Amino acid sequence: MRILIIEDNEKLAQSLKKGLEQKKFVADYLTDGNHGYQRLTSSDTSYDAVILDVMLPGKDGVSICRDLRKQNHRIPILMLTAKDTLAEKITGLEEGADDYLVKPFAFEELVARLRALLRRPSAMVSEEIVMYGISLNASTRTVSRNGHVVPLSHKEFTILEYLMRNPGRVVTRQEILDHAWEYEFNPFSNLVDVKIKNIRKKVDPDAQVIETIRGAGYRLNER
Repeated sequence: MRILIIEDNEKLAQSLKKGLEQKKFVADYLTDGNHGYQRLTSSDTSYDAVILDVMLPGKDGVSICRDLRKQNHRIPILMLTAKDTLAEKITGLEEGADDYLVKPFAFEELVARLRALLRRPSAMVSEEIVMYGISLNASTRTVSRNGHVVPLSHKEFTILEYLMRNPGRVVTRQEILDHAWEYEFNPFSNLVDVKIKNIRKKVDPDAQVIETIRGAGYRLNER
């Protein structure tokens, strides 16, 4: 799961990012509301949830939440605030936040609330995706092809799941790098190509499912 943290306290944002990565999430952070909103609404980037502070420079958290919901973005939003007032909570929830956490908070509580949001039916399309004889279970992180279990590495699983959740769409190498790695890589490196090659060997030996789009990226064929 890829999480975006929008928090103007950079020390806290870095701490959350490090902690989430230790819990096997991929996490990015931004400290400005305008940049955060642009990232969330960019067609080149996708996240599974956002941790959103209320008080931000530029665009505040409540405005970000409101505008996302107006555009029918259904990304789960966990809102953070330093104000422990009922009115503040009601405002955030009425504008579309899914949950609320008051600072200071225990990191384990944040993780528990985040996981609860990601388990909601509205937050994910499905725990299990089945297509082309390939069955992928996001909860157990297992993959099988025509009934036979296929062992995949952590990165291979993440990439395959991303492709299977975007069938028929050309997914660029940069999108895959952004989704599967928490570090910045040169988009012209062959890292993604090597992983795709390994995935094909295991689940698509005839190269009929994962199509290479020359100069663009990869596409999971719709059929």
